Amino acid sequence: MATRSSWDPYRPVRHDNPARDVLWSILAHALVLGLVYYLAQRPPSPEAARKRVDATRNAAFQAAAVQRLNDMASAETALAQRSHGPTPPPLQPAESAQAALAQARTRYEALKQTHADLPPLPTMPHTEAQALEQLAQLKSQIVSTLARELQAASPAGASTAGAASKSGAGGPRLLGTAGDTRLTPFEVASGGSRGADIVPRGRFSTIPPLDAPVRAAGGRSVGAGGTYANRVYVDTWYVVGPFEAIGDHPLDHAELPEIAVDLDGTYAGKFGPLTWRYVQASEYPMFLPDPAESAIYYGYTELSLDRDMEIWAWVGADDDAKLWVDDQLVWKGGAPVKPWFMVDARSMRREIADYNLSEGKLRLRLSAGRHRLLFKLYNGAQVMFFSLVLSSAQ
Repeated sequence: MATRSSWDPYRPVRHDNPARDVLWSILAHALVLGLVYYLAQRPPSPEAARKRVDATRNAAFQAAAVQRLNDMASAETALAQRSHGPTPPPLQPAESAQAALAQARTRYEALKQTHADLPPLPTMPHTEAQALEQLAQLKSQIVSTLARELQAASPAGASTAGAASKSGAGGPRLLGTAGDTRLTPFEVASGGSRGADIVPRGRFSTIPPLDAPVRAAGGRSVGAGGTYANRVYVDTWYVVGPFEAIGDHPLDHAELPEIAVDLDGTYAGKFGPLTWRYVQASEYPMFLPDPAESAIYYGYTELSLDRDMEIWAWVGADDDAKLWVDDQLVWKGGAPVKPWFMVDARSMRREIADYNLSEGKLRLRLSAGRHRLLFKLYNGAQVMFFSLVLSSAQ
């Protein structure tokens, strides 16, 4: 019905239709929201994506360099305290890997004044990757000097240097003994004196037997506040991939997540730019979404412990995987034949019920608090999964 204002006879006729007005309002808002969603979901331009990748790369190298510089400074302080030398000066901000290394070399030269047995400085490298390697080398040399001094004072005293010591191809070494009350923040334990064997050495894999009734559950916390279970399946990760699998040994070709994890970062992937995705597996094991062939994936999470403890870490992967704990490599797969290479892993009902699609296990000594976990997974073709299950090693 058309009406005209009683007080303004010249005002245009207005048609009262509230339902139509509401409909037009809804359509207008839907159009705006749809446009905002489209703009948010639209992939960035190649130039914008390249800038994001470059920014992630620069941030990763800087973060890794600062962390290694801090590690070296900790070893330097421990050596100074042991030898009753002067307290090292505080660290200065470092904006790049090269700047961090320049600072480390200056500190190393000063330390040589009181510890002549330190090896001479190597030449200054040219690339950021080489700078990171040299930072780790300088720290390792300081730790070795500290271990020698502790060993000279007391053969048992060298265990206090275990937190910073890492060997080469043989993997991390345990310098203390299982059950030692002087628990360092993180160590890999082994039954022998030669240290932990983190590489299955290309043997045929068999599933490790279980030695207790199974109470299995998913989670990322062990102890009070965690799930009541004696086998905890780590089921929540941030995942990024696929990256191109490069060379005959793609697990040995490092991508940026190995340098430093940046959950807000952007990476150059196999098919275009990549970002991290949050994945919480609804069932065991974790089959990664959207598997690509001949590809590399990474997963990152954090584990929470309510007290110092020794735990078994049971590892399984299709195809092969590496695992780092607090930036230290603890596992590298390499078995030529695994049980699930012969049959589809999804048909192995007993192993799935026991949360035991495992190709090996290792004992970790972890302090109370949070620990960073990073896995790298290679997929050749078809099925792809990663399994990490934790149980008490007591």
